Amino acid sequence: MKVIDLSQPLENGMVVFPGAPHPSFQQITSLEAGDVYQITQFQMTTHTGTHMDCTSHVKKGGYYTDTQDVSFFVGKGIVLDCSRYGEGQEMGMEIFDGVDLSDKEFVLLYCGWDKYWGQEQFLGNYPYISKEVSAFLSNHPTVRGIGVEYISLDPLPDEQLGMHQIFLEHEKTVVENLTNLDKLLGKDFTFVALPLKIKGGDGSPVRAVALLDE
Repeated sequence: MKVIDLSQPLENGMVVFPGAPHPSFQQITSLEAGDVYQITQFQMTTHTGTHMDCTSHVKKGGYYTDTQDVSFFVGKGIVLDCSRYGEGQEMGMEIFDGVDLSDKEFVLLYCGWDKYWGQEQFLGNYPYISKEVSAFLSNHPTVRGIGVEYISLDPLPDEQLGMHQIFLEHEKTVVENLTNLDKLLGKDFTFVALPLKIKGGDGSPVRAVALLDE
């Protein structure tokens, strides 16, 4: 089995959603300083770095990280090549042309935007899905989640999170800030994005990976 890491690193100074507090990572004890053990203290929001959104992120009565069965976050994935879309372009229903989603549970969109991680342009005009795409996947009988390489399913600045509202209307999840999706083009794989079991968590950082039988 081959495992491909799809997660961005968590660190001080990393990019966050505009207006969100920056995470803090502080070494409390250090082996180099002569301590018996080493501990790092961190503080961050539930939507930092590569993370997943629960329906409770935007919907009253939605599930939380501790109420959803853990198997929900593991399933058969597919990467759609959306690299032809430029800055600020809307991705419509044509992204599904010739695509069979009948047995797919996670749809991941490859745009190549992860190359801007750590740069100012990362929070720029990335490509985004249309309302029709959001509604289609929200109502799809097998799809449980959508994954993107950028900071939000919605274009910035959309403070109402319109695409989230549509997609998370049903029991789904959004995974944001993914990377290395180009390595999965044309491949069959199992997608894994396990959240921390936070009591009442509306989302959580994840270590997203793809499992390939190679």
